[in-house]
Amino acid sequence: MKKLIKALWQGFVGGADFTQLVTERFVLEDKLLKVAIPISNVVARKPTKEVNYPYKNNHWFHTNQETHTHETYVHIYTRVWMYLPIIGIFPSSEYGMLGCVFRIKKTPEGVNALDNLALGQWLNQEYDEYYNHPEPGDKSKGRNTALIAEMQQRHGDLTTSHMASQLQAYINGSGYPEIPAPTTVSFNNIQWVFYQLVKPNSRSRTDMYCLGLDEGHYLVVRFSHRVDRSDKHKKWRKAANQTQQRVMEMVSLTDYVADEPQSRLSNDTSSALQTSSRQETA
Repeated sequence: MKKLIKALWQGFVGGADFTQLVTERFVLEDKLLKVAIPISNVVARKPTKEVNYPYKNNHWFHTNQETHTHETYVHIYTRVWMYLPIIGIFPSSEYGMLGCVFRIKKTPEGVNALDNLALGQWLNQEYDEYYNHPEPGDKSKGRNTALIAEMQQRHGDLTTSHMASQLQAYINGSGYPEIPAPTTVSFNNIQWVFYQLVKPNSRSRTDMYCLGLDEGHYLVVRFSHRVDRSDKHKKWRKAANQTQQRVMEMVSLTDYVADEPQSRLSNDTSSALQTSSRQETA
């Protein structure tokens, strides 16, 4: 009865349940990453969990890295929460999804990941240089450049104020517009670099928190707010933002003690009723 009253009050079911937490631990070279995080409400195949991430080994990093659009990274861990209508009338009626992903990324030569200012500047530079690359390629590389060429072919002169606004609208909708400048935020007295991937006319967004591990590598905690029904977005937006805040408050990165008992490194397990059959995705 309490769950029904809560669902009626908040306007959805699902989301993260902080009464059902699992504590995950990962060894990142000389650091111990630990996070207490709500279980997923998505039924999915559980991949084998790795504990050790020797990211300073170039061969290991190259072997385990993945590339998606402008980002190349080593994946650590994923957690997903769906937000659903109280009564599901038809399949795929989800209001939206909040995904939380932990990754390790590299900085290029000359960019010190331990310097938050330098790291923040690099995050924007990486985004801009990729999508505005002069030679369009695979995985959306140079996407904005391709859109500009397409508009020039159609309309010729793009320097007038009208055409400039039309071009910007085209990039906003079909390309990768300029993103806000990174800022710093603090959790547990640790300063993280925070930046967003967001489009002006989209309710979906991606929030990223970045923390230097050494001069050439940094940890990323990535939250994807995917809106499936824009008319219901307000119902779960606040809950998703609160989940993001609370998860970050429960992330810790401390020095790893090499002779730490193995039992402390094995991740805790938990189970709960599942509320959706959507597949968990990275």
